[in-house]
Amino acid sequence: MKKRFNAYDKTTDEFLDNILVVCPNCGNKAIVRLKNTHEKDTKMSCTFCGANKYYVDVPKEKYVSERSGLVYEIEDVILGKNIDPYFHLPLWLQKETSKGIVWAYNYEHLEYMENHIGAELRYRDATHNHFRSLGAILPKWMTAQKNRKEVLNTIKMLKQKK
Repeated sequence: MKKRFNAYDKTTDEFLDNILVVCPNCGNKAIVRLKNTHEKDTKMSCTFCGANKYYVDVPKEKYVSERSGLVYEIEDVILGKNIDPYFHLPLWLQKETSKGIVWAYNYEHLEYMENHIGAELRYRDATHNHFRSLGAILPKWMTAQKNRKEVLNTIKMLKQKK
């Protein structure tokens, strides 16, 4: 029986609780924690060197409305790149392949991608997140059968990175 998996039931947003990043101070593994799903409580901490950084302290770009003259802060949260969305630090779990970069926010995200890419039968449920789902947004080169072995080997190497 062929291995089946549905990667259309979760979005990338569901892997943002604990993002593994490269510490800007020492280059070791650090973690970005999103507490209570409030960006203001987001904190980067490194257990190796003790570095801490809070998202509220990150300088925000300012925008002045021409109409009202009010000043607004623009939150620069970037999703879907090989950097963390809040501090824009490089992800700990990323590796270049011959086709592109394989990256994941954390080990759970990596495992989910591995299940989807390794599945011989990928099926979809008609959910409201279908177009934002992880299965829908993965690059075509990553899910193509001809690249499956290389991508799965890369994921295997990343899973061993501690």
